[in-house]
Amino acid sequence: MDGLIKMKVSELSASLVERIKALFQGSEDTEITITFEHQSPSCQDKLFRSKSDMEASKNLVTFTMEELEAYSSGGTA
Repeated sequence: MDGLIKMKVSELSASLVERIKALFQGSEDTEITITFEHQSPSCQDKLFRSKSDMEASKNLVTFTMEELEAYSSGGTA
């Protein structure tokens, strides 16, 4: 099954993300892809700079799965 949700950045919220997660809870093989359209030049510059940083292993933040789960549930790692 494929689906498409289009929205403005201003409509994106933490509660929406939580509702989407709840909708697919238990579906370990479900993938969600986020794409950007009509990006401003400054946004594109930031994305390209971030991609370059990632490829150079520069300015990265790493964490374990346990730390991610604790952070996403509102706790601390």
